[in-house]
Amino acid sequence: MIKKTVTVALAIGTVLAGTSAAHATATRIPKYFLLTERAAAAGAVVEGEEWWKISDSLSRPLEFNPCRSKAKGKPRDGRVAMRTITYLSSAPSGSSEQLVLYANARSAQAAFRKLRADLARCSKPAVVKRDRFGYVTKPLRVGDEALSVAGHEYGPTGRRLSPSDDLAVVARRGAALFLYTANARGRGAKKEITAQAGKMAKKVCGLPGVCP
Repeated sequence: MIKKTVTVALAIGTVLAGTSAAHATATRIPKYFLLTERAAAAGAVVEGEEWWKISDSLSRPLEFNPCRSKAKGKPRDGRVAMRTITYLSSAPSGSSEQLVLYANARSAQAAFRKLRADLARCSKPAVVKRDRFGYVTKPLRVGDEALSVAGHEYGPTGRRLSPSDDLAVVARRGAALFLYTANARGRGAKKEITAQAGKMAKKVCGLPGVCP
């Protein structure tokens, strides 16, 4: 009787352990996991003309930050791992890739909602000296939810004028939020960062606990 009880207990423990592993949350991002990471690690192709930076800091603000808010210490939004890659050139041009992993999908959803709320609050033309600048958003079919964002210049009356060079794609898949930005004109740049977001939407599901 004792032997049978121990066997049952071991079986239950094995099942529970398997369940725990299946629902574990990824607390680190593997090396070279981001799409631009190998290029960033290799460094500039032309020294003094290109600059790459890789950061795993949890305190960085999101790369798309419509209200330009400054981080004050580590945000308490449930993030457990984060990697940001930025690129600048003397062209001048720039881009970034950012992956944020949260403790669960609910926290990632809340972060996406906050970003959407910031857009609604701060995307209206804001006067900066004599210039007016705002954002135009469009939903994307990427991951569980996503937005394509483009900056626009506005006239003194609030009428939309020409698009600016600021582009971004923000997307969520399960417990992961990923962002791609570019400072460039043309459909090519927008198409590229949208494609990158699509690739990451599939790739993040290879991390434990990210996708349901």
